[in-house]
Amino acid sequence: MRARAGVAAALPPTRRGAGHRNGEQMSTDPIRVVHAADIHLDSPMRGLGALDRDLAGALRLSTRRAFDALVQHCLDTLPAVLLIAGDMYDGDWKDSATRAHFAARMRDLTDAGVHVVVGRGNHDAESVIRRAVTLPPKVRVLNAEAPETITLDDVGLAVHGQSFATRAVVANLAQAYPDPVRGLSNVGVLHTSVGGYASHASYAPCDLSDLTGRGYDYFALGHVHAREILASGAHTVAFSGNLQGRHVRETGAKGAWSVTLREGSPAELEFVALDVARWEVVDVCADGLADMEQLLGAVSDALDTAAAESGSRPLVARVQVSGHGAFTCEPERLDAEVRAVAARRNIGVNKVSADLHADPARTALPAHQRRQLAEAIAGADPADLLRDADLAALLSELGQDSRRPAGLDLRDSATLEELLAEAAGELQARADGGVL
Repeated sequence: MRARAGVAAALPPTRRGAGHRNGEQMSTDPIRVVHAADIHLDSPMRGLGALDRDLAGALRLSTRRAFDALVQHCLDTLPAVLLIAGDMYDGDWKDSATRAHFAARMRDLTDAGVHVVVGRGNHDAESVIRRAVTLPPKVRVLNAEAPETITLDDVGLAVHGQSFATRAVVANLAQAYPDPVRGLSNVGVLHTSVGGYASHASYAPCDLSDLTGRGYDYFALGHVHAREILASGAHTVAFSGNLQGRHVRETGAKGAWSVTLREGSPAELEFVALDVARWEVVDVCADGLADMEQLLGAVSDALDTAAAESGSRPLVARVQVSGHGAFTCEPERLDAEVRAVAARRNIGVNKVSADLHADPARTALPAHQRRQLAEAIAGADPADLLRDADLAALLSELGQDSRRPAGLDLRDSATLEELLAEAAGELQARADGGVL
């Protein structure tokens, strides 16, 4: 997780944790806020076709189960407010059960005394979500027409933000956000790409200085699915990332920030893992490995490490094997062997990819000797040459090199000459190295 320095604005300090009720000044106790975003409740999952049916079924339910874990965390810890910074849903409800489940869980929170402030993002903009849902009074959805301030006097907090009116918001919303409310802690909520995120659609674009310059104690962001603290200190700014990884490009632990606001101190952030399944890219280095047995041992070790980090959660891995080894392997065999290793560990495999090359220490013959060998076989019948079983096997092995095009034709004289010259070099290197 990267951290970038913020630009603090020279604004008068706010009084964190102090509010008024019935004309009386409230205490300055710490205020705890939970910041989540990009929940995409009940959204479809991708890349499940190669997985076991039970695992695929569990993954299809994972966004709802992660949302339930978020609610349960709030019920267990009772923060002052839950902030959802956009994309609560993946689009308009295809199933009314999604809407009913969200409303029911919101009632659970407000019945426990937890405020909820929701900002809409590009996936759940007002123009996208056309069917209304009745929410409890303590659940507030930020206005989509202009930035607004929601004052929670009972906890001493002011929440500033704006929802998306349409899916593609291209204006810089942050520049119009209200000034901090004196005497209260102040937090902002915004679904935004911020500057420098080329891999994400540029919605509600702004610069980091637009956010730190508002003078809020904390700015809760959504849209980018990677957890990141953009600025720390007096005006902390952070993405919570999404609540549950939905495909192999959303790897690692996912969850929410638990944010504590104390008078006169920077916001304190603690990550809370709430995902119920995890995706990982597992890289395996084949450098120096002598055979398939050693390679599968390295795969086993890498998968064990990934499984330990994911805890008891179901794990789906993309296994990437690369490097220079003393052997090559047909892709189909490698795929089957890796999946078998993973299955023994109850790990799903999304894909197996390989970029294996012969050890560069096993150099081929010098160029002039290669030419001599090519000339010697120029008039030979390929069928005669391929009758040597060992030579034919070596040629097939060399032809499987990932650097070569698929479907090499050994009956083609130019191709055969090239492979035979390389085979001669390989055989000599093996003999010199004591392999043969």
